[in-house]
Amino acid sequence: MRPWLLYLLVLCLPASCIEPPLHLASAEALDPDLPVVNTELEVQWDLRVDWNTEWHYGWTADDESRWGPVAYPEPTGFEVRRYYLGDDPHTPVARAAVDGFHVQGTHFRRNYRYGYYHLLVWSDIDSPDGTQVLIVDDAKADSVYATTTVTRGLLRADEERTVTALYNQPEVFYASWVDQVYISRDEKDYDYYDEDNRLWVKHIKANLTPRVYIYLVQALLHHNDGRIVGVSGDAAVSALANSTNVRTGHTGNTPCMVYYGAGYRADVKLPSGEQVDVAGGKLTTFGLCDQPPYAAGRDTHYTGSRGDLNNYVYLTLRFRNGTEKTVTASVTEQCQAQCYGGVLTVHFDCREIEMPPDGSGGPGNLFVPTVEDYENVDYEIPM
Repeated sequence: MRPWLLYLLVLCLPASCIEPPLHLASAEALDPDLPVVNTELEVQWDLRVDWNTEWHYGWTADDESRWGPVAYPEPTGFEVRRYYLGDDPHTPVARAAVDGFHVQGTHFRRNYRYGYYHLLVWSDIDSPDGTQVLIVDDAKADSVYATTTVTRGLLRADEERTVTALYNQPEVFYASWVDQVYISRDEKDYDYYDEDNRLWVKHIKANLTPRVYIYLVQALLHHNDGRIVGVSGDAAVSALANSTNVRTGHTGNTPCMVYYGAGYRADVKLPSGEQVDVAGGKLTTFGLCDQPPYAAGRDTHYTGSRGDLNNYVYLTLRFRNGTEKTVTASVTEQCQAQCYGGVLTVHFDCREIEMPPDGSGGPGNLFVPTVEDYENVDYEIPM
């Protein structure tokens, strides 16, 4: 996975001392009496995740066609919000004048007034089938949040038949906040003069970092002996954040259950030589609740305030008699040890999983058959 980084190249023209941009190609209609900012985006992603050593499920062309590649995608477009503060850099964001626009590609230019700006940039979702579930709410300038839609109800097989929301997993996107960009009238505040384009040049650098992380989740089925023949494709992980702050990358404090799809592989040979069956899938998430944002060099261990929340994998198994059962296993320690993505592995001894009687299977939706708390877990997920 190659690193990426976002650079903003800002070319500014104060009207009193810098000549107009006569030689800029494909120029838009610009006001010659205002500075011109030409922004060049170069993206680099530098989170290191070891997806090879412990990942036994694999990832075939069929998996990729259903759930996408196991990779952080490179964006092709961006949303930009500019917060104009005027001459006071301490103006609250909520009182800033805000304008926004979309950028396709890695170059754009706009007029800037003299004074201070903040910039918020986040990447588009490239969804080939048009089924984007990520929702970015920027109605409040000082509070831009991302959430997802709810995919279905979760029917627990308990006495109260509790219905709980299952959230769609968010698509991967990236964001950057550039603080206090100063557009000056003094040529001394610019880095150098571009003789070819007759422009003074000022460089601004911002790190475009992910707001969504990738986990590969696998269940190793030991001693199966043909009793379990597959999975329904329904799986989920509990107690994940239901939102993130686009500006800061800090996740919300409300836990939710996130749904993902799972596939099945029979007779997979582990490095130890043992033959197991494996159920695996790709999960994307905002992260754990109250989780600080990813930053290069930051420890991957969770440091938020919600260490009391327990994360469980829920997986619906199919048996050779046509019945289904949903089993669970804890991944709390694994999630907290690698809170910015990685491989989550759970183990099931199939000799300890009772096959439901023939004819007892439900319609196949997640948790509609019997729910077996493999580690005697009783986890109530908030609506």
